[in-house]
Amino acid sequence: MQIKDLILKEVQSHPRSTRSDAPIGSENLSQEENVKRYLEQMNMITPYYALNVYGAFRLSAIIFNLRKEGLDIITELVTSKGKTFACYMLKARYDELQTQTNS
Repeated sequence: MQIKDLILKEVQSHPRSTRSDAPIGSENLSQEENVKRYLEQMNMITPYYALNVYGAFRLSAIIFNLRKEGLDIITELVTSKGKTFACYMLKARYDELQTQTNS
């Protein structure tokens, strides 16, 4: 199994995420802080998830700012049902997925 297959499988595991899926207390945080915390919990995030859960229309701008803060974020382009989109994760999560593909 390739890494893109693992990413796609994980992304498809929560296709109908909404604001009610956001962690308790996240409504008091900025979109950037919410995305940062989500990534630091070894999750991966897509623009669709960020919009539906955190109301973040410009995830790429948030990722840009987080990278400027020093977070090592990997971008993987994934295609599903003819649509290509970005999936962001910390390098540690990416390395973990690579280990799974090599096993």
